[in-house]
Amino acid sequence: MSLINDRIEFSVDSHIATVTLHRPSKMNALDQAMFEAIEQVGEQINADKSIRAVVLSGAGGNFCSGLDKSSFEGLLNGSSILNSLAERSHGIANRPQHAVWLWRELAVPVICAIEGMALGGGLQIALGADMRIASRQSQYSILELKWGIIPDMGSSQILPHLVRDDVLRELTYTARTFSASEAKEWGFITDIADSPLERAMALASDIANKNPDAIRASKRVINQSYHQSIADGLLMESVEQDRIMGSDNQIEAVMAVLQKRTANFKD
Repeated sequence: MSLINDRIEFSVDSHIATVTLHRPSKMNALDQAMFEAIEQVGEQINADKSIRAVVLSGAGGNFCSGLDKSSFEGLLNGSSILNSLAERSHGIANRPQHAVWLWRELAVPVICAIEGMALGGGLQIALGADMRIASRQSQYSILELKWGIIPDMGSSQILPHLVRDDVLRELTYTARTFSASEAKEWGFITDIADSPLERAMALASDIANKNPDAIRASKRVINQSYHQSIADGLLMESVEQDRIMGSDNQIEAVMAVLQKRTANFKD
């Protein structure tokens, strides 16, 4: 287990990366150091080809309460991380957007385990994951209008694919808090579990025991499906399948099923 920038705990075991936002005294609120740590952990995951799945969670009984209030004080005096947002500092994104979008861009699936609060920017980070498993007591808010701003960390590119239009508008305009049962009904979270972290780890283990080439290709195909024509999407399916069929890992997947054993894939 390593501590990145005094903000994130990070470890890798059995092909699963565990990432824990670690600022419990502040409900894992987002400050400059947290944004930098998220960026660093994303780089470490991308560099480690043994990783097949990621579990993202928060320490101390909450996922993330959103942007640290000190950042709003900085906004007033001109020193905030919120300045110059139109500058593209991280590919297609700025730094706050990158803290969400990097989970989408990771080659492997990301499962977010949510306890307690997931508010504002914290909710947006959770939305960057492929799946979200939450506790029954967890609470959510598209909080930004409370502070007189708009959600601007990438959720506008994710939530319309998950949540009904009128529900999204009502929750955005009012900034009200909503429950886990509402979040599941409306599409914000995947499922509710008594122990979200245990459930997320079990899902990650299941994924880690699948052909890693096929898992990565599946994520690429799903990610691109939102931005492609039908013709391009069909072609991408075929191109990805051509690369997989007959490969060592694909043959190993078949043999493991036929021989009723655990597969031994190559990274």
